[in-house]
Amino acid sequence: QPTLFAIQVALAALLVSWNIYPSTIVSHSAGDQAAAFVAGRLSLEEAVRIVYHRSRLQNRNTRQGGRMLAVSMREEEVKEKLLKGIEHLACIAVINSPRSVTLSGDEKTIDELEQMLSTFHPNIFKARLRIENAFHSYQMDRFDVEKELLSSLSDIRGLPLKDPQQMFNQKCAEACLYSSVIGGELSNKIPVDAHYWWTNVRQAVRFRDAVASIAQNNDATIFLELSPHPVLATSIRECHESANQQPLILPTLKRKENEQITLLTSLAQLTISPDIWQQYFHTRNILSSNEDEAYFDGFPLYSFQLSSCWYESKESVIKRLANRIPTHPLLGVRQLSGQTTATWRSLININLSQYAFLKDHKIQDGILFPAVALLEIVAAGYRQLFLSTDNKEQSLITLEEIKFVKALVLTQHELTEIFTQIDMLKREWSIYSRPWSSAGPDCMRP
Repeated sequence: QPTLFAIQVALAALLVSWNIYPSTIVSHSAGDQAAAFVAGRLSLEEAVRIVYHRSRLQNRNTRQGGRMLAVSMREEEVKEKLLKGIEHLACIAVINSPRSVTLSGDEKTIDELEQMLSTFHPNIFKARLRIENAFHSYQMDRFDVEKELLSSLSDIRGLPLKDPQQMFNQKCAEACLYSSVIGGELSNKIPVDAHYWWTNVRQAVRFRDAVASIAQNNDATIFLELSPHPVLATSIRECHESANQQPLILPTLKRKENEQITLLTSLAQLTISPDIWQQYFHTRNILSSNEDEAYFDGFPLYSFQLSSCWYESKESVIKRLANRIPTHPLLGVRQLSGQTTATWRSLININLSQYAFLKDHKIQDGILFPAVALLEIVAAGYRQLFLSTDNKEQSLITLEEIKFVKALVLTQHELTEIFTQIDMLKREWSIYSRPWSSAGPDCMRP
């Protein structure tokens, strides 16, 4: 439970950092604490205390003969066909949707119910929960759980916070909070105090009623599930079927799948959702004067950066530039640059025959890029810029005030990028280099 709380709050904080805020918040069982905190009903200290004591006290019933079983049946049908006469041994612990409930109770009784379903109703979906506890059942009445929980949380008021410093986020606190404890909207007058949290532990989770209330009030058409794995999507969809609604339901994380891809895919789906844009226009009071008039708004401006806006792999670069034959083997290919500067880029691979001669320039065990080769690069660049095609080979070039800052060491296991830059106004030049695998913009100056 503490881990779940941390993950849910972290996901909420990440979404808020992207300026994504909820208009409605609904939670399920162990997620109620995070929901109350994000919705501005609890401070962080209070929420953590509730998580701690709830988890600690419920753990007393672990491995004490309790089990839970998810069944794809209606609540009334379960009471009539499965639980009639054995209500003291098993009960409905969770009502997720009109045709999905979870049973909780004595291990032997749960085993018998599972066997009965397999024998007489083989087509009904059922799944045993991988927990050794009977949550939301009579077993929670044991071991003084109620008494100690009420005592530990007696000072928690649970009313809307007034101090912004204690809130998770002020905008999130404006969202409508729906509770699976009461099965509907939780008004500001209903406190999430110690008695509320005991009800959360002991009574059935009425998630179906809470989501049905959201659908009836038309408070949400997009659901973003903040959890380690999406487990409520089907239930949310089934709750909206009676109202002939089809909400967009998106995950934030999926078990055994890439977290970034999952979250960013959901973010992309949010971006293209018509409901999101309708809400965007509505909250800014943008109304069209007639049906055919397009919507306009003053979108935020930003300064464009003169850098690549896409990612391209090195393999793609090699293939794309394969046919671009450089005018000089060491100078390389001229890049797009400013009007007063010229930049060339070359990729040196001493394992290729055209660069094999560089292997001979060794000092001790290191292969050094020759200083004369650096001067040759500058001369080649100068010829491209300032000399005509007819007299490039005959012209004399004079280089002055040459400074070698650092030797360029080549290796057979790493390609080297060399950048040559000439300032045409100042007639100054610089040569930089970096390993091909380097991702940073900084280069070493030879």
